Parts: sequence; structure tokens; C-alpha cells
Amino acid sequence: MGLGVQVGTEEPLPGTTVAEEPDYSLTRAFPGLGRIADAIQQFEDVLRDFVTIADPETSKKMTRILQQVREVEPSVTVIGQIKAGKTSLINAMIGAPNLLPTDVNPWTSVVTSLHINTPSPELNVRAKFKFFDGVEWDKLVSNGGRIGQLAARAGADDELEKLRLQVVALREKAQARMGRKFEMLLGTEHRYAVLDDALLRRYVCVGDEEQGDNDQGRFTDITKSADLYMDRDDIPIMLCVRDTPGVNDTFMMREQITINAVRDSRSCIVVLSAHQALTTMDMALIRLIAHRQAREIIVFVNRIDELPDPASQVPEIHRAILETLEKNNAPPDIDIIYGSAHWANAVLEGKIDEMTDDSTESAINWTRAAFADKMNTWSAEQLVWHASGVPALLDALGQRMYEGPVHEALQKSARQALNLAQSLDVVDQVRILESDGQLNRTMTTQQLDVELKRVETAAIEKLTHLSDVACKDFTNRIDQSYERFLERATNSLIEHLQANGEDATWHYSPLGLRMLLSSSYQVVLKKMHAIAAEVNNEAAAKIADLYGQTFSITVEGFKIETPVVSYIPPPINLGQTIALDLQVSWWKGWWQRRRGYKAFAQDFYNLIRAETDPIINDLKTIQIGLFRERTQDTLRDFLQEQRELLVSALASSEISMDEMKELFGVNAWEDRQQCLTSIMEDLGAFAE
Repeated sequence: MGLGVQVGTEEPLPGTTVAEEPDYSLTRAFPGLGRIADAIQQFEDVLRDFVTIADPETSKKMTRILQQVREVEPSVTVIGQIKAGKTSLINAMIGAPNLLPTDVNPWTSVVTSLHINTPSPELNVRAKFKFFDGVEWDKLVSNGGRIGQLAARAGADDELEKLRLQVVALREKAQARMGRKFEMLLGTEHRYAVLDDALLRRYVCVGDEEQGDNDQGRFTDITKSADLYMDRDDIPIMLCVRDTPGVNDTFMMREQITINAVRDSRSCIVVLSAHQALTTMDMALIRLIAHRQAREIIVFVNRIDELPDPASQVPEIHRAILETLEKNNAPPDIDIIYGSAHWANAVLEGKIDEMTDDSTESAINWTRAAFADKMNTWSAEQLVWHASGVPALLDALGQRMYEGPVHEALQKSARQALNLAQSLDVVDQVRILESDGQLNRTMTTQQLDVELKRVETAAIEKLTHLSDVACKDFTNRIDQSYERFLERATNSLIEHLQANGEDATWHYSPLGLRMLLSSSYQVVLKKMHAIAAEVNNEAAAKIADLYGQTFSITVEGFKIETPVVSYIPPPINLGQTIALDLQVSWWKGWWQRRRGYKAFAQDFYNLIRAETDPIINDLKTIQIGLFRERTQDTLRDFLQEQRELLVSALASSEISMDEMKELFGVNAWEDRQQCLTSIMEDLGAFAE
């Protein structure tokens, strides 16, 4: 887990991987991101070669695929504890030390998406801020937010009243800042052509009323999300980095907001403070990442610059984190990187000489241990830069993005392009045979249409039927697991009260339920992937057979590439906080209001059901529904694409060989054949 470069000790220090810099110059060169840029460029070169030999209709389709590749924007969401230094780390990652304000107040509910090198979808818009609508705002702040809902269900009147008063104060402050515009702004957006610090502070940073700054933080309370567009020459790809509010706030007002942000990204960086990480990881963070694959997660332990002896303290922190992750069923083999956003930003600003004595001593301590073999060859800036962990973090992130979303995007596009190339190759063979008098067409356009409809209908009906069966089985399994969990939890509480009375602490972990639900979901997901693959492969084989029937030929090596089902986000809502997660005194007050332990069993059952029903329904409806929708859309798009190709091939094949040679020239025609063969080989490598 995150073990890095050997530095002369018996074991390497954790989280100290070095990103390669051949000339040892202080450059922001990240091999992981560079690999993505190189792969995309190579693929684009193949597509451009294809366009030069294609007919006008095929060229249009290739241009669409090329645009599809150019729009690949891998994303990463940064989550973490409040005051762990998430925003400072993001500033260092993108090479802009002062871009995002780092003094964001814990009440802030803003997810900030930084779109690096990505063209804005709207002309002359560099910053867009979206406000909560009226319903969202009321849900966010009414009854004490999410924690207030829990308190209300548990009958914790005192706690609920405290929360209510604090939320009322929040609402009044927001209304006072914006006056009559408050209601008018809800549900709207603000757009700007220029991005600067003052602008960001109005929307994502807390206001400083003590200093009389009425403009700073003016819209913070009602801002739901911020989308910022900026260019960075030193980052070689388009990239989206999402900053999120801290997840360990008292009110859990933005837990769902953070959950949605995590769902939208394939990669996730979990930022911990070296001080807080020493004993435990925040449970809310563990729940958020527990249902992702290990390769989608990187843990970055920040603020080691504040440790007096990081060389000896980091291994201790590392062991504590590993124990906590294992104890709480987090994915194994998560990479853990150690560093300091403060050090990275000091290097970027050219201010390492202005660091405090304590920070400087920590940097010397860490670099001597982690980069002993570079002490005589690297400058102070290079040592501090690598000690910050930012180069290793971006390199690891780039590798994950290359292996995940980028590979899948290129694979999908390559298969589409390869099917175009295969279709052209068939048409070429038809023309050659026809010119030799060896071709015998056996199918008309009308007959082909009938056969295609038969293939399409059979494929969609089979996919729907098999998916229905798998989903019904999944629903039955989780319903049974759910009922058993509720019964066990209720019985556990009653037995506890009977044995220990009302004053003893009771806790029942919902970890078992989450594991059962996650396991059931993974089983049905695997089944449905297999179903989609089976149906897609059968449809592809039948369409390939139609080519042979249409032209009465067999082309060596010809096959239809099956489509790639789009990535399905993991069930992040399984990590949502529920009443059983909370170590609070509510339960005592709750059961003291009821007479007899058996009497309130049904009330407790209903309480937990109200808490967990939304999570169960999310699995059964949103998660499974999303997968079904994407598999059906993938199949329909594939069938439509193949219909167009086959019909076009039939029409194109009626152009004579002499006309084609006249169009391309005799030598050009032979060159086209060789080029097409080479292109199919290149596309095949990306399609695997």
C-alpha cells in the first residue's frame, strides 16, 4: 500500500514514490498524465489517417468519433476531513497556489469543479455558479438538516431545538446578506467571463464580518456548485478536479452533495490530516470509499510539515491507517501517499526560504529519510517539491485514469472506428469480385431491412427478459437480507436493555447490512454484465452473418466488434450516514419515553426502516435502473450504427470498380488498400 522508493533503510518509507524527472530540473512533468496525452494523440493520428482514405459519409462518422475522443475529460473528486488541507492540495496539484480560497467555512456547501484545459460549453464563460433552488434550500436547512431528521425520528427534542436555532441563524444571516434578492436568486445561475480571487471569495468563501467585509462570502450560503474553466500548459490533458466540503461537520448538511460528487468521478483522493490520521480515519470517509475499487482510491496524508519527526512518525501513522481500513472493511491495497500541500505551494511560489523554522526542520527530516540518494544531486527546491508528495500523487492519479476511464473511452471509440473500417473492407472486396464477375448479390435492400429488424427485435427482447429475471432475483435477495437485519437489530436492543438496563451504552453496527447489500449488488452487476455481453456478441455475430448473406462472400478475418457498456458508478449511497452510525446519547432518551422494552420494538423497527429504506431503494431503482438503461442504450446505438453501415455498404458496393479507380487513381487505390489494412491493425490494438 503506497510503499515507495528504497532509501537505505531496511524497509522503504510509505508513500514516497518519486515521479521520474530525467534532467532533474524542477518541472511539472507527470509521466502518468503524459501517458494519457500520448495515447490520445496516437489514437487521433490513426483516425486522421483513416479520414484521408474514407468516402465523404464515412469521413463524417470518423469526425464524430474524433470529436468524441477529444472530449475525454477524466475527473477526480477530492474528499476529506475539515481542515485537512484539501483546497491547498488542489491548488498545488494544478500549479496555482492561490486560486481557490483556503479559508472556507465549515458551513459552506459548495462543490467546486475545476475544468483544466477543457473548453467551456458556453461562449466567454470562465466561471459558473449554480444556486440551490427553493426546495433544495428548504431541505438543506429545515429541521436542522440531515442530522435534524435523525434527531426528530429519535425524539431527541433538546438536540433538535439546538439545531433548529442554529439553522434559523444561518437562514437569517443569508437573507440579511442578500436582502430582497435572496428569494429571486434561488434556482438561478451566475456566469462570468473572467476568473479571479475576488470572484471566488464571493461564492465559495466565508464572509469576514468582523473586518467589515460584506462582499466576501456574499453568496456562499446558497451556492450549490461552482464550475471553473482554466488553461494550464504544464498539464498535458483535459482534467476535471472537484473540491468538496469536509464530510465531518456536525450537521451533515452536505453529505449528499459530496456523495453525488464522488459518484460523478472515477478517481477519488481522500485527504487526511497527519494529526487526525494518527489514530483513526473519519468513519464517514471510510463509508464513502468502501464500495469503490482500490484502484479508484488514493489516500493522501497531508500536513506532515507539522510533524516534528515525520521520518519516524509517518510509519506509525501508516500502520494505524492500515489497521483502521482493514477493521472497517475498506478495499485492500489502497495506495497511501504522504506529503505537504504547504511545501508544494511554497515551491510553486518560490518561497521555501520563507517557511517557518519548524516546517523547514520537518522538510529536512523527511527528505533525508525519503530521498537520501538524491540529496547530493537535487536542489533544495527539487527535494521539497518531491517531499510534498504532489508529483507522486499526480503520477499515480494519471496511471489510474489511463487504466480506467481513458482506456475505456479509447476502446469504445476504437471499436466504433474498427467496425467502420471492416465495413469499408467488405465493400472493397465486393467491388473487386464484382469487377471479376464473381459476385452474386442475394439480398435486396428491402430484404436486408426485414432481416435487420428481426435481429434487432430478438436482441432487445432477450436483453429485457434476462435482465428482468436477474433484477427480480436481486430484489428478493436484498429484501430478505434487509428484513433479517432489522429483526436482528431490534432483538439486539431489547436483549441489551433487558440485560443491562437503560443506562448502559448500546451500539449496533450497520456494517453487516452494508456488506450484504454491496455483495448482492456486485453479484447482480456481474450477472448483468454477462447478459449484456452475451446479447451483444450474439447480435454482432448475426450482423456479421448478414454481411455474408448480403454479398455472398466471405472476407478473411472479418468480424463485428461488440460495443463497450459504459461505466456504472458504484453505489456510493451505501455510505450515507444513518442513525445506527451515530455514537450519541439519543437512544437513551428515546427508549425512556416508552413503557416496556417490547412496547417500543415496533417503533424502533420503523425508525431504522425509515433511515435505511432510501439506501435500499437507491440500489433497487437508481443503481440497477441506470445499468439497465445503459445496456439497452448501448445495444440500440450499436444496432442502429450497424444498420447504417450495412445499408451504406450495400449502396456503396453498387459503385463500379472503374469508378473507384477513377476517383482514387489505380496506384492510389492500391495504397488505400494497404493503408486500410494498417489502420485496422492499429485500431485493433486500442479495441482490446
